[in-house]
Amino acid sequence: MVFCSLPQLRLTLATGAGILLLAACAQDKSVGYDRGAADAKSGLVGRDDTFGYRKWISQETEPDVVIIGVHGFSGASIDYANLGNHLLQNQPHTGLYAYEVRGQGGDPIYARRGDIGDPRDWYRDLFAFTQMVKGLHPNAQIVWFGESMGALIAVHAWREAPVNLPPCDGLILSSPIVRFRDDIPDWTPNLVQIAATTLPLARISLETLAGGRDVQMTQTSHHAEQIKKNPYSVEEYTLRMIGALSGHIRSMNDCAANIRSPILILHGGKDYFNNDSDVRGFVARIPWGISKTYHNYPNAYHLLMYDEKKETIFRDTENWLDRLRKGRL
Repeated sequence: MVFCSLPQLRLTLATGAGILLLAACAQDKSVGYDRGAADAKSGLVGRDDTFGYRKWISQETEPDVVIIGVHGFSGASIDYANLGNHLLQNQPHTGLYAYEVRGQGGDPIYARRGDIGDPRDWYRDLFAFTQMVKGLHPNAQIVWFGESMGALIAVHAWREAPVNLPPCDGLILSSPIVRFRDDIPDWTPNLVQIAATTLPLARISLETLAGGRDVQMTQTSHHAEQIKKNPYSVEEYTLRMIGALSGHIRSMNDCAANIRSPILILHGGKDYFNNDSDVRGFVARIPWGISKTYHNYPNAYHLLMYDEKKETIFRDTENWLDRLRKGRL
């Protein structure tokens, strides 16, 4: 395993530090869920792959809306447990599936963890998983729910979908990273891409990149303390993984113009990575005539599904889903 410790590279990857601090302050809690393995042999993926998933589906009610959760960087499907259990109790006709994202801590292929060979594989996996879920629930509306890095994947997958064939019926973005912070120089993302191209398989640890920076992710948790508790965190990342995330952040606002379904956007007012103005700028770029709902929670941080006011956030999500299922968006 190759490590990059050159001072020049560390400076170049200052942006990468911010990206990697997205990693997995999610808290693993024991919940009731069903595990499964999704076969991704679809022509969309083009290889023999499987990936695990969790689902929160009522035993008594066939869902008429099904959410597909795309978790964040170095996260896992368990990050949707709070939302899944809330829906089972309060809105059982909404089901939830969340799969293990390629290259993250739940990837069954260990060598791929911390790496992504082709970022388009993220989209292909999402398309293939969506087809699987549609096969299981053919009469349900499908909603993609991307959190943090998962929001990047969902929005870019929308851009790849055929114009006349929307891949889902609705889109929820939780804490999307829509641009780089103003205190990151414009030249830094370009140098990240150069480093990723020059040494794509070189790996660097999160601790090295973070440089002692500790970001608050909820009212009661910081990145450094949670990463130690996280059983599915990834210790080192390839430079091409960092470069892929950097590129996705840079193109998020451009992707907004491709969204063609009702969208709900959730943002914490104390989110370290973007402020309210940043997210409103993204919302403004969504085409006219598309239903768009934006909720800003002034005292919330980045990990909204673990927020101390998460029940309020979940109720807002439920209300939006009810409007979607009734055709009122």
